[in-house]
Amino acid sequence: MGAALKDLAEDTQGEAAEGYRPAASLRHEAQLLVRLAVPVAIARVSMLAMGLVDTFMVGKLGKIQLAAVALADACFFTLIVIAIGLIQSLDPLVSQAHGAGDPDRCTAAHHAGIRIAMALALPLALAVLSLQPLLSVLGGQNPEVVRSAALYLAPVALGVPAQLFYVAHVSFVQGLGDTRPAMVVAIVANVLNVFLDYALIFGHWGFPALGVAGAGVASAGSRWFMCFLLWAWVRRHRRYARYQGRPGVPRALVEKALRLGTPIGLAHGAEVGAFSLASVFMGWLSVEALAAHQITIKMAATSFMLAVALGIATSIRVGNGIGAGQAEAAQRSAWVGLVLGLLVMALTGVAFLFGGAAITGAFTDDASVIAVGAGLFAVAAAFQLSDGVQAVAAGALRGAGNTVEAMAAQIFAHWAIGIPVGYLLAFRFGWGPTGVWWALALGLTAAAGLLLWRMRKIHTVRALDD
Repeated sequence: MGAALKDLAEDTQGEAAEGYRPAASLRHEAQLLVRLAVPVAIARVSMLAMGLVDTFMVGKLGKIQLAAVALADACFFTLIVIAIGLIQSLDPLVSQAHGAGDPDRCTAAHHAGIRIAMALALPLALAVLSLQPLLSVLGGQNPEVVRSAALYLAPVALGVPAQLFYVAHVSFVQGLGDTRPAMVVAIVANVLNVFLDYALIFGHWGFPALGVAGAGVASAGSRWFMCFLLWAWVRRHRRYARYQGRPGVPRALVEKALRLGTPIGLAHGAEVGAFSLASVFMGWLSVEALAAHQITIKMAATSFMLAVALGIATSIRVGNGIGAGQAEAAQRSAWVGLVLGLLVMALTGVAFLFGGAAITGAFTDDASVIAVGAGLFAVAAAFQLSDGVQAVAAGALRGAGNTVEAMAAQIFAHWAIGIPVGYLLAFRFGWGPTGVWWALALGLTAAAGLLLWRMRKIHTVRALDD
């Protein structure tokens, strides 16, 4: 497998070996960002495609099963994104060390991330398993939905360690400016997930028909495959030979990673948690509302990954620039990334506005679910620009090592605005499902404004090792 990975990676980007160089012009900066972002977008969309495939195939079993996966996914990702955020402290640590031309510091940061992943793996897997009794006592949920959700979560917990180790490796290679390995690995794993879902959900090719549990088994298996494949890539490809040492990982470096990563994790948790609580609100309203919410949130998350990809690319360029002592170049990278994010999300907004009913209909034949979904997609179209701004601005701030203010903006926007307003609109003013989503849109817009205000000061930030 090592030789195959070596051949497959021959065409990956050279910046990991060459180091950081400021862009000669705005157009050149845009080209560099797009070259970094496209593989990230493909990788992220491929990851989400696993969830979309699960949703699509489970939807054929019925709206109860579809709603169950929606509820389980909402709770699961609220937990795991916090852990992922902790590990993503590698983003600024590696990118700034790479910009400064310090491979030993890059390697030490990578090992610190792996240690954090190891420490989090078992507690998080146990926390996912503990969601089963939590769902049982969560008021207002359909009992059949809760039972099916528990069946899905049990195997998903087995894939938690793999996902955390995978994130550590991804953050390392992306911090070096090499975004294609994660893309290739995600594409291959996504193909595997399609076959596993088809076999295990419906019982084809001699496998047992496990229903929603089969979707969970497929997801866990695919995550372990991704983890192993990317680990082998990093270990065997010659590009990473200079990063294969076993440097000591100072306690101070781990503490710095945790200081940077904890706000990232809490920011992720605040945003995903808000949408997860929105899933609970939808379950209180009706099974149809929850099923439509699952479809819409998956598609909105897919479009969001395009902005996240540009945010990651911007984070890399900003981190490299600050590490190299090029603060003005880092600021320019942030502004160019923001403009690209707005352009991309404007296109997805148009698609959601005019294609909402058709997209929902691709996942289910239930007319009531399609009707609710069309309304939710119209709201999703309205907040695409805000989503793009906050994703790119948060990425730029992360590259600069400024994670606390981004966390504060997300918590305030979603939990002081989005959730309370959503409850009032849905249950007090009778707006129903669209009321929840309009409130979430308001929260996203507030987050975008706060993050944008802080992003304009990136050129004043000092490198993390100063």
